[in-house]
Amino acid sequence: MHPAVVAVAVANVWAAPGTATIPNDPHIWPTPAISYAQRRALVGHMPTQVLFGERVLVLARRGVWTKVAVPDQPSPLDRRGYPGWMLNSQLRANGPSTTAVVTVPKARLPNGMEVGFGSQLPPGEATRPLPRTRADLVRTAKLFLGLHYLWGGLSAWGYDCSGLTWAVYRAHGITIPRDADAQYAAGTSVSLSAAKPGDLIFYEGSRPGHVAMLVGGGMMIESPNSAGEVRIVPIRSGYVGVRRFL
Repeated sequence: MHPAVVAVAVANVWAAPGTATIPNDPHIWPTPAISYAQRRALVGHMPTQVLFGERVLVLARRGVWTKVAVPDQPSPLDRRGYPGWMLNSQLRANGPSTTAVVTVPKARLPNGMEVGFGSQLPPGEATRPLPRTRADLVRTAKLFLGLHYLWGGLSAWGYDCSGLTWAVYRAHGITIPRDADAQYAAGTSVSLSAAKPGDLIFYEGSRPGHVAMLVGGGMMIESPNSAGEVRIVPIRSGYVGVRRFL
């Protein structure tokens, strides 16, 4: 096991090697032209993504594929970080000794590469620290209103439900688990009547499959499903709990 650094804007992480079904360039996929069926085809196959500059642990290699664990994405699936397979070519041996999280939706590197929110770069204007307040958590989530949902998505080109909440908290210096059920298990339980903006609300069973962020006034922001976009909607009935991380 040894560390490596992501060398591309967004690297898709697959549940098994050799199963990639979409191009790796986020400027090509996803786009608004991608069909619902194509998006649904990712379910169960692409559980997450990793971003430029993010550090991973190399666990194994198989041909052109590398098995990694992602420490920035806590998961009960592996105590070392979220596990999965990515292409060898998307990794490099090392990166800058000091990095910070990109806190603007998109940034351009000196070599012309466009990277997104949550990527890791040497400290600079694109990585200015964000205030750790509830209002600022909500303000950051709203940056992505209208962005199309992407199963496993963890970038400014597309988020799934827990990818959005994970990315927002991480940009404010708070690392929470990657998946909805793990976020539910890790957070502090609060009642809906006591909940505040920035708290997370969960749906779809005792091991929740969906999460949204409360924004106040009986509303929540969510990345809903493969047919939808990040949106603000009224809190729905049928929620299974509210969790707090701040």
